[in-house]
Amino acid sequence: MTRAMFVILPVVALALSAGCSQNEPGSALTSDTPASTQHSGASNAPTSAPSNASTASIEPCSLLSFADVSSFGTFKERPEEDEGLGARSCTYYPERTDAARLPTVGVDVRDDQDVDSVNDEGLGINTGELNGRNLAQVPAHGGCIIALGVGAGSRVDVAVTGLDTDASCDLVGRVAEIVEPKLPEG
Repeated sequence: MTRAMFVILPVVALALSAGCSQNEPGSALTSDTPASTQHSGASNAPTSAPSNASTASIEPCSLLSFADVSSFGTFKERPEEDEGLGARSCTYYPERTDAARLPTVGVDVRDDQDVDSVNDEGLGINTGELNGRNLAQVPAHGGCIIALGVGAGSRVDVAVTGLDTDASCDLVGRVAEIVEPKLPEG
């Protein structure tokens, strides 16, 4: 990894997690994100530019490997793969040895749902871009999701649960940095 990436990754994670505070109302604003894309309701999520990119051929577990998640904790080596509720999923569950709070990390590929259709989980929606790709960050009690736009009508959700909201949003930002370059452009 280049020296520039070591600087960029923490900055992006910080920018994405800044909107997760349960103590401060409102949404995170970064200097490169237009204020008009910031909101607290699902109806104003960013509009993805139409393109021919598709998620139809994406296998969720190809986007996040055991080696990728192992830097965030101790996980079961085989992820759980599932299909239902409008998504194909790949979920890494933690190896539990005690009652400690440990993250669960997952990826959902949604062929027929775009970033505009992301649901507010009660703490607002923070919108922006990652490497020119529209995203919506959805903090929730005990978790956080980043929906990454792919094409005109699909998205890939990266999710972390099992931690408090701030820790989940911090970790999901780092996981999104791993997943996003593997997505088709558009």
